[in-house]
Amino acid sequence: MKIFATIILLAFAINNTQAQLLKKIKQKAEEAITKPKEKPEEKKETDDKEKTAAAETGNTNDAKATGAATNLKVYSKFDFVPGTSILYYDNFEKDNIGESPLGWITSTSAEVVTIDGLEGNWLKLASTSSSHITRSKKQSWGNNFTVEFDLLLVKNTYDPRMDIALLNTGGNLVTDENILRSGKNAVLVSTIIAKEGTSSRVSLYNNLNAGKPISDRMSENLSFSNTVPVHVSICVQGKRFRFWWNAAKIFDLPAVDAEYLPNQLGFNFGSVGGSDIYISNIRIAKDVPDTRAKFEEGKLVSNLLFYTGTSKLKPESMGALLDVSKVLKDVTSHVKIIGHTDADGNDEANIKLSQQRADAVKDILVNQYNIDESKLTTEGRGETQPLANNNSAEGKAQNRRVEFIFKAEADKYVTPAGVSDTKSKPSTSNNKPAANAVKPSANAGAAAVKLQSKLLTANFPYAQFMKTADNRYTFIASKEEGNSKENYFKIMLQSVNTTLKPETFNFKEINEKNPLYGTKKYAEISNNEAVLYYGAAQKPFIYKFSPIVANGAMASYVDASLSRNLPAASPNCKFVIEKVEDGKASGYFTFGIMIQGLKPVKKGDAMEETFTDGFSGEMKCTFSNVPVY
Repeated sequence: MKIFATIILLAFAINNTQAQLLKKIKQKAEEAITKPKEKPEEKKETDDKEKTAAAETGNTNDAKATGAATNLKVYSKFDFVPGTSILYYDNFEKDNIGESPLGWITSTSAEVVTIDGLEGNWLKLASTSSSHITRSKKQSWGNNFTVEFDLLLVKNTYDPRMDIALLNTGGNLVTDENILRSGKNAVLVSTIIAKEGTSSRVSLYNNLNAGKPISDRMSENLSFSNTVPVHVSICVQGKRFRFWWNAAKIFDLPAVDAEYLPNQLGFNFGSVGGSDIYISNIRIAKDVPDTRAKFEEGKLVSNLLFYTGTSKLKPESMGALLDVSKVLKDVTSHVKIIGHTDADGNDEANIKLSQQRADAVKDILVNQYNIDESKLTTEGRGETQPLANNNSAEGKAQNRRVEFIFKAEADKYVTPAGVSDTKSKPSTSNNKPAANAVKPSANAGAAAVKLQSKLLTANFPYAQFMKTADNRYTFIASKEEGNSKENYFKIMLQSVNTTLKPETFNFKEINEKNPLYGTKKYAEISNNEAVLYYGAAQKPFIYKFSPIVANGAMASYVDASLSRNLPAASPNCKFVIEKVEDGKASGYFTFGIMIQGLKPVKKGDAMEETFTDGFSGEMKCTFSNVPVY
């Protein structure tokens, strides 16, 4: 009996020790995953040495990548197809560890970290009473785009809660921090992720139903793990909004208001906290392909994602392959699958890797989608045919692609305008060298805005009209895309039409002269702002346009009682839209110029005022092919 009791006690002690050991192992694992490293690990060199790996930075390490084949089966019915033209990519590779990424707009803090067991850099978002907006400089994504990112949720004390917001910046330039307050949630996905995600609440809102959800799912499965990231995919096509959590489609319904199209991605957190939130590999792309139409054209470009330095396809790319497979089943002619890389690393290794990836795509099509192997051939062209420059994350991501050639005559390469091909080599195909091809004009159909005055003559290549409210539009133009700090101007217009049409807008000072003003609607310039530098210094600068064409400091138009005796408004000052065609507007404006930063002048007797602004003649502008959003 004593022996039996002793055995039981020993068994209990062993079990208790094992339980404590397992608990400690679990705690250490979670600490390793969530604790930022003081220094980033040196990146292992891969065969192609792609440093940025914008379309390749994985959400697992190479050991986990070996299990990709199993994951692919889970995603076999996944129908998300990414856009083909990459607008924005962010994997925080160039950001310093422990610092906030330059250009992000955040109400509190966000810190770039590395995480044991996961590739690349991640952004840890302050997840209590905070908002964060990405640093995408694109002022518009259009109405046919996709958004993807990797999301790591680590529960500490409370279930993770977060809002994923597609914002309309309300006419503000995307770098303007005011969008934290003034931006409208064009579409908002609100989540409370309970019981490891198996019993979660997920709600969908838009700007028309800010207080009431369009859809409210009370027990959705948004499964997650403290150690394995989730891949979130979003697709907007017109009014249609689709949202995937890993392979599961959560929403597919009309939710996008065409008058307030999203142009920024943000993350919002309430006061609960209790979880750590990390994101990486944010990719926004426009032009979701119509695969059937591309088949008729003879060529489809697909931005498939692979694990870094390997030919293993990431499971979230299975939707694009599923889409292609539906067309391939009806194809009777041969189809060529061509792999491409960016220009980083060894040229020969890039050729080899691109061939391996083309072969991997073929194998999946044959083995998982039952495509006839005899009609598929493969080729790797490495870095020889870039679609974009390799000096940015977006450009590299665009160049890492797989192409499907349905017609031999469509297998042609022309170096895109403005793309450097200094590292490009002759293609191994029968195409003519890119140097012999006719390059398209860099300005064909592009927006053009030109300012001209005695102070400043300049071109502004980035411009757009944005609808910001009923009958209200904002015309924005800048030298650097999305920049709201310098070399830009913004003109707010109030129309009498619900859509932008040929129309003449006057300043209020001109409209007020009409006897019917106040009883009848008039097209009007409601406000404007600018930061336009001229000369070598940043002061003085043009800060505003005016209906007054004059010269001289404001102080010269102010008497001792501080009354302003300004010149009359000029009837020539107006904003004219001459043509709106194919979603693009052309026209001109003539305004007076106001400058800021002059030498201070004090005026007044009983009271004093300091003046640093003034007038500086007339500004003329012509604009053409400016997109209307």
